[in-house]
Amino acid sequence: MADAPIQGHSYTIHQLFSGDRTFTVDNYQREYSWDRHDVATLVHDLHRSFKKSWNPTHSRRETAAYHPYFLGPFVYVESGETTVLVDGQQRITTLHLLLIHLYRLMKDREEDEEAGKLHNLVSTSSYGETTFTVHAPERDTLLHSLVKSFPYELPGDPSPSVRNLYDRSRDLEEDFPDELAGEALLHFTDWLLTRVCMVGIKAHSNQHGWEIFVTMNDRGVRLAPIDLLKGHLIEKARQDTTDLNNQWREMLTQLSALGARAPGEFLETLLLAKYATIDDENDRAAVSDASHEWVRTNADRIGLRTSEDYRQFLSTTIATLALRYRTLLAAASSQDPEFAAIRYNAENGLDKQYLLIMAAVKPSDTETEFRHKAALVGSFLDLIYLRKLVNGSVSRPNELDDDIYELVRDVRGIGSAAQLCTLLSARIAEVTDEFRGMTSFGLQPDNRRHIRYLLARLTAFVESECETDRAELSEFVRYVAGEAPFEIEHIWANKFERHQAEVKTEKAFHSARNRLGGLLLLPKSDNSSFNDKTYPDKLPFYFRQNMLARSLNKESYRNFPRYRRFLKTYKLDKIMTHYDEFTKESIEQRQQLYIRLCEIIWAPERLGFSVPRNVGPKRRQARRTRANYDVSLSDLLTAEFLSPHEQILGKHKGTNHEACILSDGKIQLSTGELFPNPSRAAMYAVNRQSCNGWTFWRLARDSSQTLADVRARALAAGGLDGGQQLGIQ
Repeated sequence: MADAPIQGHSYTIHQLFSGDRTFTVDNYQREYSWDRHDVATLVHDLHRSFKKSWNPTHSRRETAAYHPYFLGPFVYVESGETTVLVDGQQRITTLHLLLIHLYRLMKDREEDEEAGKLHNLVSTSSYGETTFTVHAPERDTLLHSLVKSFPYELPGDPSPSVRNLYDRSRDLEEDFPDELAGEALLHFTDWLLTRVCMVGIKAHSNQHGWEIFVTMNDRGVRLAPIDLLKGHLIEKARQDTTDLNNQWREMLTQLSALGARAPGEFLETLLLAKYATIDDENDRAAVSDASHEWVRTNADRIGLRTSEDYRQFLSTTIATLALRYRTLLAAASSQDPEFAAIRYNAENGLDKQYLLIMAAVKPSDTETEFRHKAALVGSFLDLIYLRKLVNGSVSRPNELDDDIYELVRDVRGIGSAAQLCTLLSARIAEVTDEFRGMTSFGLQPDNRRHIRYLLARLTAFVESECETDRAELSEFVRYVAGEAPFEIEHIWANKFERHQAEVKTEKAFHSARNRLGGLLLLPKSDNSSFNDKTYPDKLPFYFRQNMLARSLNKESYRNFPRYRRFLKTYKLDKIMTHYDEFTKESIEQRQQLYIRLCEIIWAPERLGFSVPRNVGPKRRQARRTRANYDVSLSDLLTAEFLSPHEQILGKHKGTNHEACILSDGKIQLSTGELFPNPSRAAMYAVNRQSCNGWTFWRLARDSSQTLADVRARALAAGGLDGGQQLGIQ
């Protein structure tokens, strides 16, 4: 029998980017258009699949047997030494960007041999010229800057692809999981290159490739889970289903207007919010991977038994909640004051807010009840995330996921918005992290987005309170998404010698300079023009900026009644003041001002909550859905392999670093900064984006023992076995 005229071939990621292969994009392909959510989803899916096999006690060779992952097909045409990508450029371009990021992490960590291997996948060199594996001349300058870790300025009118690549590269720096950048970096890279695969479909010509592209993308050959689910539900509804078909089509049309992924994400969110065993990672994964199959096998759990059940599920539950979901997605990019918190959370990457809102909302809720519930959940998450972030309890939005999953279970089927408010108010009372604990919070290598967000909120609040014609949400949007970009301004220039007398060491200088109290938000053009000016030279410039920046200049306190009224209203007279010279003490005083502003902006009562008094923090059971080798410092403290306030030491290039393990498992550096895990603390200490904190930190009482050694002893002794001892479910 003759071979099929169209064939596919499986490639590992290493094979895909190896050799002399160079990918180009044909002119009928669209621009590189993936957004932050797309890239985060890809990294999350890779991370989740990798974690199915990952064990920090494994050798790198053992990754060869790790669970494989299929990334889908791509279509290509061979043209000499060039491979023309017909379909799949979004994934392959993102993989190329990910390989560059991993290369930079390896270089940062001085894993030169591994960095060299990745460099050969990212680009090839001949006759003194570099060609990137995914080749488009307009992108070369940006890619060269990324590989060399050079500063890069977007041109005045960049193409959509260049702008998007630049934005996604910054997203990867900020959103890449700590675990993968820290202890798991080498293992994850090995797994990605050898166990992640794509299937290439080779076309005979450009025209043939176009035909395959159209067939795969426009002709409905591949049924998505949402299509399969529709077929199953309508089949079970029986009788005349014309009205159900029409409702389904209308739902898809309305949701698709907000993004091609929106319909599928809505149904996944609905199933997770209402029906899945939310604290079971495997059940959540089953919904995400194949929602149609999950519905088939869990019909009883959804309450689908008769044809009328299926009809009601389609016509009432899905149809009504799809409209609610569409409203939420629209709010994430709008300036609706009632849904301000949803916009704020979207800017922070808190995508799980939709899951929690949908869990609280019922199809029978009125529009008013729905909007009230959505606003409460949005404000609650905004408050909790910011409190935990500034106290070092979390560093990424997904680190709040377990808390959200627990809340989903509790708010399902909740009655009124008033009942929801009571529940969320009680949860706020249980949170130990408060803004007064942010005395050492500041800029870190990978939290620039969070600092910019926080400064935008503070600046927008002060501006809107002092200028009555300026709405707080509109001001915030102007700072984070306006046409004229705003950037973080250090009040202290990067000149250690100017402040050496009061800070003594460069480590202390950088710690003080990066404190939140030493930062402002200014237009990019003004920020860059300041360069290394002294503080007195900057003061006249600050006076022409937003009210928060102007407050540094004494001229702001003269003949401006609204400003004085603002200070009096919020009792800020004693802590919001001008500075003729800006010292370390000034930074500390300014930090207290920012803390007070946070307490005002995120006051639970201002957000609509009524927090009960005299409610102590509730210690919740640790939710553990992975094997016992996934050990935290809190586990080691609970099992008494570490002591509260255990002193730890690290050394890098002759510089000693000191830290303390607090009773809640956080790490506090000697300069005051707080971190949720060893690797993040180590990354900050050595000013790098990658460091294995478990091997970097050693016990002060026994410098021969690393934290990894302590963990290994605990595992070997069985000290971490048994759910009762560690609260494992």
